[in-house]
Amino acid sequence: MDRKTEILAKLEQIQEQAQLTLDELPLRLAKDRLRLIIGLARYLSTAVDLNWEARAASAAAGETGERPPATPRA
Repeated sequence: MDRKTEILAKLEQIQEQAQLTLDELPLRLAKDRLRLIIGLARYLSTAVDLNWEARAASAAAGETGERPPATPRA
């Protein structure tokens, strides 16, 4: 399993467990926190997926994605 797949699988587990907990808890504050967790996991899943594809495309084009070295200040 590659690193991207592993990260996305873990984020999916977070979403699933938070959703199961959300379904079981009647407390308002806990529900708000769980909704935040679910939203963050979804956001990170999308970000990882998009960034992984962008880096793969850059690597295929021969770009390193690294910053150029800083120029010394006088």
